[in-house]
Amino acid sequence: MDKKPLFSLVLPTRNRALLVQHCLACIAQQDFENFEVILSDNGSTELCENEFSAYAVDRRFRYVRPPHDMNMSDHWEFALSFATGTYITIVSEKFMFRPDALSVLAKVIAKNEPDLLTWQFERYEVVGDDFDNGHYHPLMKPVASSFYDPMLELKRRFSFATPSFYRPLRHKNSYGKIYSGCVRNEVLDRVRSHFGRVFSPYIPDFSSMAAILNESSSAIDVGQSLMMVVFADNISNGDATKISLAQMENYFASYGEDADIFSRHTLFEGCWVGHNSFIAYDYDRIKIKARYGHLVTTEIDKVNLLSWMLADFYEVKDFGHFDKSQLEKILMAHKYGFSAREQLMIDRNLEMLKNAEPCPYEIYHSGLDKLQSMPADMTPRTLARYHWLDKTAPPRKNVLQRGEGIPEAVQYFYHYNLASIRLLEGSAEKMAQGYDGNS
Repeated sequence: MDKKPLFSLVLPTRNRALLVQHCLACIAQQDFENFEVILSDNGSTELCENEFSAYAVDRRFRYVRPPHDMNMSDHWEFALSFATGTYITIVSEKFMFRPDALSVLAKVIAKNEPDLLTWQFERYEVVGDDFDNGHYHPLMKPVASSFYDPMLELKRRFSFATPSFYRPLRHKNSYGKIYSGCVRNEVLDRVRSHFGRVFSPYIPDFSSMAAILNESSSAIDVGQSLMMVVFADNISNGDATKISLAQMENYFASYGEDADIFSRHTLFEGCWVGHNSFIAYDYDRIKIKARYGHLVTTEIDKVNLLSWMLADFYEVKDFGHFDKSQLEKILMAHKYGFSAREQLMIDRNLEMLKNAEPCPYEIYHSGLDKLQSMPADMTPRTLARYHWLDKTAPPRKNVLQRGEGIPEAVQYFYHYNLASIRLLEGSAEKMAQGYDGNS
């Protein structure tokens, strides 16, 4: 490539060749050409050289292999080392970009040149391994892009006022991330200089997020879903480790670690179960290394954190050889070590989580009247008209037909968003002109 690309799409993958094939096809169909792709294949049982071969003649696409088997954080760091773009994103093989995703980002960059950008995503849900017959129904309402303050976002994350994944704040789940976001290369250089590397164990998207927010001065969320994420059994390390301690043990092993050693260094000694525990550990490690910036004065709220560690514990379905009652006893001992007022706060947090409302940015919960049945011939444009002209929401049934898989779902997602944006922009223009619907 003769000139530095605007975007580097870094795709670290492991044993998911079929998804890589779909992911690369979506990238190749982008209507914006100034990008590069680094496909880093950490596979052990299923390499994706054949899936890459169709793009080998395109100088924008590069295939690399790490010199040895790597854990997730080290592999992401290795793959990132090949990126030369002005803005860099880490792409999962589960991410299926709509054809105009990069051009949407390029327009925002041309106008604002932020340090980082983030976006929303849709869900393509699969039963078993039947990727050709998944379920898709538009999820998130497209809205105008908006700035958010990196310092305030860092403080929000460290406060643990809500869990790290919280449905009412679904629209903020990607804030600050290079995963469902892209970051200016200069910011990543500052992260490396400050912290030694971009991705630290154990949750690399969250450890990097804290460092990136510390080094950023401007951030924008584009307000739209730019990709569709494939959700299926046995393809998400995060989902697997959330419910199975056996899977968590395997993840520990990839870092040469085990639960007993790790539990001695967590924020609550002896407690290690659940994503919030790992995320808080990574936050704490990053904060210890910080020499300047908002991380120096930002503190983790341990009362809130323990609330979500308890919630995580009760979501586990497979404890394997671990003693569930003993793990729970240690957690509760930490709870009772807090004051009565703080224990009440933990109970209130858990009740808040139990009664959490849907995100108001979810289309179905954005104030539309609910229809009881799914109309026939639900094309993308028709569904958009139901949502934003008629102000009605058909049931969230599959909009795809039998035999329509990932490519068809991406096209539906793309055309639905185009139609929705036109209709929503038209409605905003009419409102600005005083249109009351009767003229």
